[in-house]
Amino acid sequence: MRAKRHLAGAVMLLSVIAPATCLGADGGLKDVFQARYATMKAVMAKRDASGITALLAPNFTSVDVSGQTSTGTQMSNEVAALPIDPNKTSETTILSVSADHDIATVNQRYDMKTAKPAADGATRNVELIALSTDTWIKSGGTWLLQRTVTKQADYFVNGQSVLHKTGNAP
Repeated sequence: MRAKRHLAGAVMLLSVIAPATCLGADGGLKDVFQARYATMKAVMAKRDASGITALLAPNFTSVDVSGQTSTGTQMSNEVAALPIDPNKTSETTILSVSADHDIATVNQRYDMKTAKPAADGATRNVELIALSTDTWIKSGGTWLLQRTVTKQADYFVNGQSVLHKTGNAP
């Protein structure tokens, strides 16, 4: 159960940290969000909870695919406590970006792959795919992440689906 909570917490934040590729969005807006995601990835790699919190709006919330909500402090502390996985690769693809004044919505797909040793010594290839919607607000000229909602999560071991879950959060 504890591992699932750590995985859910990691999914919520990791879905917003990898360098992003934006399809069909305004080039300037794409560049801004790519920079924000790159900064988030850098502070996460350092396991810097205060650096992560600095990129979040004061009222940040993260909603996992099960509907559980975390604050920015809770999520930052969970990420800071995660072990480093040298086998992990990840990619975030921005599916769409829309903005209205100082609010932007980013729909994205996060794909993480790693290899984990099994109890019998064999290697298990693990893949996690998550679909999320992020809301960013512009405060003092800087985009801050206000909310991330994981809409769907798929977990595979050696190419076989072991979890498919969709969320109901708006």
